[in-house]
Amino acid sequence: MKKLCATAILMASLGLLAACQDSPEDKMESARESMSDAADNIGDAMEDTGDAIQQRADETFNNEPSATERVQDNLDAAGDRIGDAYEESTDYLQERGEQVRDSAAETRDDLEERMNRD
Repeated sequence: MKKLCATAILMASLGLLAACQDSPEDKMESARESMSDAADNIGDAMEDTGDAIQQRADETFNNEPSATERVQDNLDAAGDRIGDAYEESTDYLQERGEQVRDSAAETRDDLEERMNRD
């Protein structure tokens, strides 16, 4: 915004400088035009600043998830963790079950072998 204000002031100054070379009436008209241009530039700068502030506010508030969205995200994440834990425990129990069956079969074979020896 400082750059735009400085530009507006510079334009007004250049207009006044150019006005120094003309008649008094031309100088006044040139000065009015320069001041009008400067005022327009300042108005444009203020409008651009307002637009930038509005855009930043929109970005800030529109990207921020609502409390409901955060709760839903947390519930989804918890559901995913529960599903993962269920799959892991199912895999573990299947693995342990296979080990128990293998061990039971070995024990039965050992018992049968011992009984056959006697």
